[in-house]
Amino acid sequence: MSNTSEEKVIYILGAKGVGKTSLINILLGRDFNENESHSKRGIKISRYQSDNKNYLLKELTDDENFSVTRNLKNSLDQLALILVLFSVDDEKSLEYAETLILFIKSNLNLGLRINLIGNKYDSQKNNNTHVTVNLVEAESFANENDIYDYYISCKNKYNIESIYKMIEEINEARYFDKEESIHEDSVHLGQTQPSGSCGIF
Repeated sequence: MSNTSEEKVIYILGAKGVGKTSLINILLGRDFNENESHSKRGIKISRYQSDNKNYLLKELTDDENFSVTRNLKNSLDQLALILVLFSVDDEKSLEYAETLILFIKSNLNLGLRINLIGNKYDSQKNNNTHVTVNLVEAESFANENDIYDYYISCKNKYNIESIYKMIEEINEARYFDKEESIHEDSVHLGQTQPSGSCGIF
């Protein structure tokens, strides 16, 4: 086991019930659990390895933005990636994610990208107008605030490869510049699902 100080930290943030634990389980090779209980307020830490690099996956559930930024600040030397999740069918979780991102950007000079991740994209299988509105709002917010935005489904593992690519980019030191994104083949919020892609409908 490598020394903890050598491990990079990936923070997974978001409101309760947006799929933070489910995403970590998938990254760790575990099956999706439909009955996964919501994480209690606080922090959960898991270890993850990619390309012989060790990472700490820190899942943080907290209602106070100050507490979130304090945890991030304490990990600045190891901080590699921030994923902020929301549920595509839950407007309040999107509002929480947006507020949290703005708070982080205004209080910490991170020098690395923040990723807005819309989970539970399988909810759009019913052509839910409410979901579509949330996706448009999320894409607009991402463009206005110079952050990346994606949608995934932990349940069906839809577009999970985009998360793996983010982690691969950490190893290649290519994750700072938004102008030269290498996510051209992954699915962003607001985009139409490519024909022939893995079915979630």
